[in-house]
Amino acid sequence: MLHVDENFDTREVVLRQRQLLELTLGENPTTGFRWGLTDNGAPVCALRDSSFDPPTGGLGKGGARRWRFETVQAGTGRIALVYRRGWEDKAPARTFQITVRVEP
Repeated sequence: MLHVDENFDTREVVLRQRQLLELTLGENPTTGFRWGLTDNGAPVCALRDSSFDPPTGGLGKGGARRWRFETVQAGTGRIALVYRRGWEDKAPARTFQITVRVEP
């Protein structure tokens, strides 16, 4: 499994078919901000799971949002997310994207 975090923003990752990619980004839902997928890596990736790891040691601290993708075919796809408050009509506070290249 390849572990990806904010340090991979705008980079390309190369995987083989049937390999797992886990993306972890910091998130603090108590502020109203949440990550939302805008591109899910199709057609080369399939989202298998999404979860939130709450903070430890007190309220108001951020946790981590995790997504697990599995590569399902050779080619290129893009995983992109925006960090925003769902009720606000503003540009996202943050963005994240990676290109996933899957080799046969």
